[in-house]
Amino acid sequence: MNGSFRKRGDNWSYIVDLGPDPSTGKRRQKEKGGFRTKKEAQAAAAELIVQIENSEYKKPVKQSLEKYLIDWLESKRIGLKKNTFSIYKHHIEHHIIPAIGKIELAKLTPAEISTLYAMLISEKHLSEGTVRDTHKVLTAALGQALKWGMIIKNPASLVEKPKVNRKELSVWDAEQAKTFLAFAKKHQNYIAFLLALGTGMRQGEILGLRWKDVDLDAGIIRIVQTLSHDGKELSAGAKTKSGNRTISVDVELVKELRKQKSRILMNRLKSEGMYTDHDLVIPTSKGTPITPRNLSRSYYLLLERSEVPQITFHDLRHTHATLLLTQGVHPKVVAERLGHADMRTTLEIYSHVLPHMQKEAADKVGRLLFS
Repeated sequence: MNGSFRKRGDNWSYIVDLGPDPSTGKRRQKEKGGFRTKKEAQAAAAELIVQIENSEYKKPVKQSLEKYLIDWLESKRIGLKKNTFSIYKHHIEHHIIPAIGKIELAKLTPAEISTLYAMLISEKHLSEGTVRDTHKVLTAALGQALKWGMIIKNPASLVEKPKVNRKELSVWDAEQAKTFLAFAKKHQNYIAFLLALGTGMRQGEILGLRWKDVDLDAGIIRIVQTLSHDGKELSAGAKTKSGNRTISVDVELVKELRKQKSRILMNRLKSEGMYTDHDLVIPTSKGTPITPRNLSRSYYLLLERSEVPQITFHDLRHTHATLLLTQGVHPKVVAERLGHADMRTTLEIYSHVLPHMQKEAADKVGRLLFS
């Protein structure tokens, strides 16, 4: 069984003979276009032929991409965290469906997807990172359609991922970090800023941290709960599987945590039964979670009055990692503290530190050989 190929405009298509219809005896063919190169069309045709020869081919379901994506999203509601589900929903409803939702699922081509990405960047002015996230959602959705036998090929898998040019990180050096902490020392949210700089924890991890997950005697924090971005939901687990981790903390940070625990006990005693105990390390005066928005607001107000460069709250996490790497801490240890799945992610994000590390390594070798 062979396929034929032809070029229409800038795209290639294939035609594969499916054999005679069992009921009518008429010849059946499957044609699909939208491939950027002849090689892509040949690969897709070869896969289809294998499916036919192994009796695995199923006629694609006639359904719009919009209808399928809505159904697929609903099927993911239980398995996804609330925040992740909201992100998927936003990409589907605002980026994908308005542009290509009316296209038949089985007829969607790589070229149409590639055009979508270009439009989101050039006309909607979305960042490459946002479009890359849209690509991840669409690829996952179409991958499920492939497993369910609704399509014979995932067209998104044939589209090159939008390249993301990493922005240069804004971080503090050690002196700037110490200056800010000294300025924020008496603020009620001081411990949150200290945890961000001293552990590299994410904002949601800090606000979801419970005392039961802190071992003050051993100097250990376990990340097993996070607060959602809207501050309405405490959920088990971290942002990613690797985010569930244990972080060691230094003696000074342990001292500040003990002080924080005492302050919370005093607030409970003063509340006269109005305190809702969520066992949080950084609660409001009534025991409820502090919303990320309120924590950020207090951080930026302090930042404006302090004499340090303006960086985001998330950049405190980057500052933690950068300080460790510049002190010669092994990237694997840094990756573990940050909850990265592997060391490569850490090295990619903090590549700006590598030249310094190279220079330091060269100096050490020089001292060993020539002194």
